[in-house]
Amino acid sequence: MDKMRTIGYYPLPAFVVAQEKGLFARQQLGINFEIATFAPDHNRGMAEGRWDLSLTSPDTMIARATRDGHDFVLFLMAEKGLQVKLFGARNIKSPAELRGKLLAGDPGDSNYDLHRRKILRDYGVYETEYQVKIIGTSPFRLDALRKGEVSACMVAPPYDAQAISEGFNLLARAGDHIPDYPTAACWGRRSWAQQNRGKLFRFVQAFVEATDWLLMAQNREEALRLMQGYEGITREQAETKLARVIPKAAIDPSSIHRVVQLRIEMGLYDPPHDPIERFYDAGIWSEATSLPGPAPFGLPQTT
Repeated sequence: MDKMRTIGYYPLPAFVVAQEKGLFARQQLGINFEIATFAPDHNRGMAEGRWDLSLTSPDTMIARATRDGHDFVLFLMAEKGLQVKLFGARNIKSPAELRGKLLAGDPGDSNYDLHRRKILRDYGVYETEYQVKIIGTSPFRLDALRKGEVSACMVAPPYDAQAISEGFNLLARAGDHIPDYPTAACWGRRSWAQQNRGKLFRFVQAFVEATDWLLMAQNREEALRLMQGYEGITREQAETKLARVIPKAAIDPSSIHRVVQLRIEMGLYDPPHDPIERFYDAGIWSEATSLPGPAPFGLPQTT
């Protein structure tokens, strides 16, 4: 049994199925999965090789590749559709009221912080008009809001339901401002992938098989039960997660481009820009699925 060290902010539906249905074990893989709680630690650990694969956002990978110079690359894409929301303190009724306030973030230049920038800019509020304290993932950000340490924060499911039940104000839904956005992928260091191609091939094969199984109508009820039991979430939350699964865990360069384009728009990716192909390796996915890889996209299109 070959060991693999993985990390993510939550277990992806296909990952749950591959673990619970024995698909990783069938590929002779023993997968250790760790929950990330603080983005800077996750990012540093990935660069140092503490984990082999990250099951997190393409944006995190692209941010660290373009801003820190790490040679990260993604191997499959798992989910799309932002569910994260911007919540304000009970005395904050609109995003415009966040001028001059302290907001919770993690890590400041990518992922939900990128989405917060976009939301607030859409309301005419720019980064120079508020401050950000790096705190951690959704439960930690919500706790800071609860304690009155910050005036607003981005909160992802299932913690958004807690925020609503506690009377915090829903200021914006990220999906309304950034539609059809890729939210989860499998990525790692290119050098590790080159040295461990066989293990990575088996991981991708199991993940795609799990994705196929998830999306079969006859498996829907069992899939929802597995997700609810593994993560301790409600049926409604499991249904939302299932609806976001990308068929075949296919790599879509146009979706990666959407991330790159947003980073350029937010001033977080300076020229010269690389072709979108820098950020993915479709070779292993093609071998694992016996399907052709995506057509090249080329350079990002700036507006």
